[in-house]
Amino acid sequence: MSIPQTPTRKTDPTNLAPELKNTPLGHGSSTHASSDGFHDLYIFEPLSQRTVHPWLFADISKHRQTTFDRMMAWMLHFSLPTELRDSVDPYRLFEQCLNKVLPICNDQDLLNHLQSYCEVEGGETARYAPFTNACNRALSLLEDVDVPYLGKGSPFKILFQRNDPNMLDGVHGSLKSKRKPDIVITSLACARRIWGGGRNIQWKTAISHCHEKPVDLQWHDVLCSWEFKRTKKVISLPSRKCGTKLCRNISCVNDVGTMDPPTKPDVPSPHPKPDQAPRTEEPPLVQLASYAAETLCRAPAVNHCMNVLVVDDVAWLWWYDRQGAIQCTGINFLDDLPRFLVLLLVLQKFSTMDLWGFNPELDPVVVQYHSEQLPLNQMENVSQEPFDLEIPVEGGKIKINLDPKENKYSRHTLVGRGTRVFQGSEGILFRDPANPEVLMNEKARHAAIKIYWPDSSRPSEQTVVQKAREAAEKIDPGLLDNLPKIYGACTLSKYETGRIRKFLDLWDLDSETKERVYRSRTLNIIISEWLEPLWKLPPYNFMLAWYDIVRCHFAMWIAGVKHCDPSEGNMLYREKGNMNHGVLNDWDLSSVDGLNDHKGLERTGTVPFMALDLLNRKFWLGHIRREYRHDLESFIWMLPWAVLCYEDCQRKDPKDPIRSWQTGNYRQCREKKTDFFACMTGLEEDRRIPSQWMAFWPLVRNLMYRIHRDFQRRIQLEGNRFLQEEKTPVQEYVELLHYIHDFIREPPFGPLNIPFPDDYLTNIPQLPNGADTETPVRGRGRGRGRARGRGRAQAQFGGGDRGAGSTEANLDSEHSTSESRRSARIKADEEKKRQEAEEKKRREAEEERKRRETEERKRQAAETKKRGKK
Repeated sequence: MSIPQTPTRKTDPTNLAPELKNTPLGHGSSTHASSDGFHDLYIFEPLSQRTVHPWLFADISKHRQTTFDRMMAWMLHFSLPTELRDSVDPYRLFEQCLNKVLPICNDQDLLNHLQSYCEVEGGETARYAPFTNACNRALSLLEDVDVPYLGKGSPFKILFQRNDPNMLDGVHGSLKSKRKPDIVITSLACARRIWGGGRNIQWKTAISHCHEKPVDLQWHDVLCSWEFKRTKKVISLPSRKCGTKLCRNISCVNDVGTMDPPTKPDVPSPHPKPDQAPRTEEPPLVQLASYAAETLCRAPAVNHCMNVLVVDDVAWLWWYDRQGAIQCTGINFLDDLPRFLVLLLVLQKFSTMDLWGFNPELDPVVVQYHSEQLPLNQMENVSQEPFDLEIPVEGGKIKINLDPKENKYSRHTLVGRGTRVFQGSEGILFRDPANPEVLMNEKARHAAIKIYWPDSSRPSEQTVVQKAREAAEKIDPGLLDNLPKIYGACTLSKYETGRIRKFLDLWDLDSETKERVYRSRTLNIIISEWLEPLWKLPPYNFMLAWYDIVRCHFAMWIAGVKHCDPSEGNMLYREKGNMNHGVLNDWDLSSVDGLNDHKGLERTGTVPFMALDLLNRKFWLGHIRREYRHDLESFIWMLPWAVLCYEDCQRKDPKDPIRSWQTGNYRQCREKKTDFFACMTGLEEDRRIPSQWMAFWPLVRNLMYRIHRDFQRRIQLEGNRFLQEEKTPVQEYVELLHYIHDFIREPPFGPLNIPFPDDYLTNIPQLPNGADTETPVRGRGRGRGRARGRGRAQAQFGGGDRGAGSTEANLDSEHSTSESRRSARIKADEEKKRQEAEEKKRREAEEERKRRETEERKRQAAETKKRGKK
């Protein structure tokens, strides 16, 4: 990925991340991370900043905006007991809060701290202490404020704590990050841990240390991050009396890539010493977003978080969740001190940790930590403590132990599904005492626990998998071996991200109906069978499992269950007896015909494996319909990836030329994948193909050339504006099988080196009579079990006939039909070219005739004129 240069002043998207300017809807940290685009980016912090920040910028550049007062009303509504939310007017409650805090605005100690904040000399860090002291003084005064329905405080006893220069470590799979918020809000439990004194230290004693430089703060200690920027040497305290009316309207920061805050700086920038490397700057709002990404990714699930940007005397509150970011209009906390105190009051009254975004079900140990329900000797590394998770299922429930250290899949993202996968231990399915006749004693000692935030408009993954399994039962029960098995799942709808957007009236406009719609993401948990990645198989078994998955994907597609996201992480296998069965996993981006309003225009896919036709602007703008051939091409792109990444049943780090595919930039990925066609010969000459893959490399190479040829042909036909007749999924699938079968019959392959048994290749899934498919396949061919018995149990590379006569005849019929249609298209194209050439000649002849007539008239006129003169 190209590293954009850091701007010096105000920027726009094209300056901060030039590769984003053509992708207003399709890119962000989720797209980049799902493509492994952040791999090895945290070794050096400057490289991390320059690489990660453009994608965080893309996320927050699509943020929504609201007023500060409306956000305060939401936070008050949010903090009310559920039974009171419909009966209490949050805006009236906000007015009551403003009146309640007015006396505190005259507290002399508070004013002294604010005066010190305004007048302190030095840089940005000099303001940390007076600001921390002012906020903690305000919290001590607000603790006794009694507002109806809010109670008199919180069990967490929040306080402001300086963090800079302490670095907070984040772990995201194999990656590590370091961030440095300036000031954070934390709990008394955290203060007691970092400052010592145990449970005996009181809140007022703890805040006496909060302006000092701390030690050992961690991300699970942070309730809210505050980022500061100083542009003025001195600020003047207002002399007027505070009131409830808003004094200054301060708009949101629209240019989130602004390097300098939205006021003219009068503090000179420090110059680096000769032996000091220049500091890598970053836009303040992108820096604030990086803290949010760390917070949202620090646990199995975090519902949301809130951060604040402070520039001199103005503060902007930001809300982040998996659906996106919401920015409030700014407030001057000196001119509008009552509103700032209401913000502190509301945060102080948060009585449960879920109001802060902590998830009690999926982060219980950290919740107990902040509530001081843990023994003192268990307060270290609380974010890594295992806990029991219960999932309700039909007839009972699943209880499984989740160990955060067993994190098998995690990506550093701000917006999107935020998928995290853990390997459960000692989980057991047990029967419900209220329903003892239902037997549920199947053990799940190695279950997979998937936690993610899917779009609520999509069908749930458990529903899609159930539909797929029902279709497999009708088509071929053997396909059940290629589908995941889900033990149980649940949706925690109380954490949906659409609630705040409905309250704030932040709706989206449907691109087709032009109606107002409220988007939302909902927290889902799925417990399923633990499956192993495909790269753990040797090449021959890998190829068999790969075809298992291709065959299953095709069968589900023609049955109306479309996966739409083939990628490396979705290709797994299960051991059953003495055989390995390829399994197509992760159906959460799928569509089911008749189950949802799917138009085939959704922008789904993992960039490194996407079809070349989809790696363009039209697809990311939602103008290209996903066809079966696109997914089929994705499966083929996984073959060179496997050859160059999988060796000795281990996954190696991708190296050039495929390393460059790992990017969220579709344009760069398309260019690098197109270049790959030209460098395949060099891979052989440089002996970069592992010896164990050499038998399969000619097949992989020729499949690549086939993709390249078809891609260039489509470009040519589109450039000449010739109509292209799309092939049906059955035609695409059958042509691939014919191509593989015909190729492996030729040298260097021989009877002892055929990757697939013949009957394995010719066993085509079919739908039952009456099923809706574009081109149904007639005849079933040999049984799948027999094919596997020959292909796997005996582990032979060849032998046998091509398959049953009906299947062979059907293959030939489909192949002949495809060839006939292709010949017809070629003849039609040639006829069209001939007609266009004849038309061109006719026009040229007509133009030549008119030219000659014009010249003849001119000649005659000239002669007439000449005779007249004589």
